[in-house]
Amino acid sequence: MALEDRQAESLPATVAITPASRIGWSEVHAHRDRPHMRRDPLRVYATRAVLLDAVVITIAGLTGFILRWAIPFNVEINDPTYISLLFIVVISWLCVLVLRGAYDTRMLGVGSEEFKRVVSATATVFGAVAIVVFVLKLELSRGFVVITFVVGLTLLLVVRWALRGWLRHERRYGHFLHRTIVVGAEPTKSEIVDMLDRDPVAGFTVVDVVDEPAADVDDVGLEAWLDEVMTRISLEDADTVAVASSPALGQRVVQRLAWRLEGPRVDLLVAPAIGDVAGPRVSMRMAANLPLLHLDEPHLTGPKRAIKRSLDILFGVTLLIVFLPFMLVGGIVTKLTSRGPVFYTQARVGRGGQLITVLKLRTMRVGADQERQAVIGAPDLDIAARYKSDPRITKVGRFLRRWSIDEMPQVVNVIAGSMSLVGPRPVLVDELPLFADADHRRHLTKPGLTGLWQVSGRKSVDWEERMRLDLDYVEHWSPALDLVIVAKTVKAVLVGEGAY
Repeated sequence: MALEDRQAESLPATVAITPASRIGWSEVHAHRDRPHMRRDPLRVYATRAVLLDAVVITIAGLTGFILRWAIPFNVEINDPTYISLLFIVVISWLCVLVLRGAYDTRMLGVGSEEFKRVVSATATVFGAVAIVVFVLKLELSRGFVVITFVVGLTLLLVVRWALRGWLRHERRYGHFLHRTIVVGAEPTKSEIVDMLDRDPVAGFTVVDVVDEPAADVDDVGLEAWLDEVMTRISLEDADTVAVASSPALGQRVVQRLAWRLEGPRVDLLVAPAIGDVAGPRVSMRMAANLPLLHLDEPHLTGPKRAIKRSLDILFGVTLLIVFLPFMLVGGIVTKLTSRGPVFYTQARVGRGGQLITVLKLRTMRVGADQERQAVIGAPDLDIAARYKSDPRITKVGRFLRRWSIDEMPQVVNVIAGSMSLVGPRPVLVDELPLFADADHRRHLTKPGLTGLWQVSGRKSVDWEERMRLDLDYVEHWSPALDLVIVAKTVKAVLVGEGAY
């Protein structure tokens, strides 16, 4: 449903009996009195996770049992002592996963919290096993514990990764989405709608929008507005309400709305009014008996920058060895098929706005940089479309770009320290006029060989989305995020979307 259509269906919040005028008093009371069973689109996901976890934990326990006892010592498989131990470990592991919230549908399918809870539950189980063995002085094989732990944790993470892939596929076709009603005023309301609808993989589909109540609404008017919201929830079979930040939607209104949603158990999402901050930079801190949000500096500072640099050197040297055969073949084919040097160097914008020299295999005819103004023109928001049909690119160059072989020499920049393995891609100097003031924050970190927008469509991503993804990376950096981006880069290269 388009936003305009949703807004056309919006009912004036100041008219207390508007819902009745739309569907009739009998239907209103029927919807309000009907017990609302929670619609949980991820219940199927959670059920599959429980069943598969039980299977892989059993496999891990059997593997540890067989490798440690049955094979070396020819222990009877049906020995009740060892079978009982195996049963206790499997049941305890599953119970701790449940208690740790590893099947909480509020955090399944997106982000890293799901994986963190699996790891935390596994560590808790084997920490408890170690304590019990030590205190009671039990003769439990350390080999059994280690084998079961390693195999079990590996299989659990693989299962969640596979389930996540299945869910992403299903959500692209409109399945397992949270039916969401957005509450607020323009323009924030439209921004929330666009953000939720932009990527179905995130798990939301906006089914209705509701205008906020008047800023000076009294208790009677507020109750009428809440009745309207609850009617909309029932009519649309919604399971989530997203509240856009607004002066009218203050503590009193949000609190009353939250109370109403406790009955039908509808999730309430509140967009913060403190800007685009979330994730690891925000933590709760008590001060003067008030729960306050503490906003940390971006995490690419201090020791974390040193850790990132160490990983860049380690993986950079490894990738140089891996990439070397591809670069040699690409360089030879480039030399044999077109006049000019094998490599091409270009000035790009690095960390802190400093210019760096980026190295790549040449993919255009000689003198293409002098033709840039005539072919591509001045940088603007449509520049990506003109790059797609750039006649300056050679046939071999298109192949090298398709498989990102032309950018492999930039691993030398990573080792030298002017670039990082993961980060915002370095922009051209000519593209700086397109930057808004906030966009320059992307230069708080070194540019990367790959980045968040690279795994989101490469050149097919429009300029504004590219800037948003780069700023998200700077604000929310973590080693886990880098690993995810590297893994997705492999997929992006194989798929080839936006590679031109």
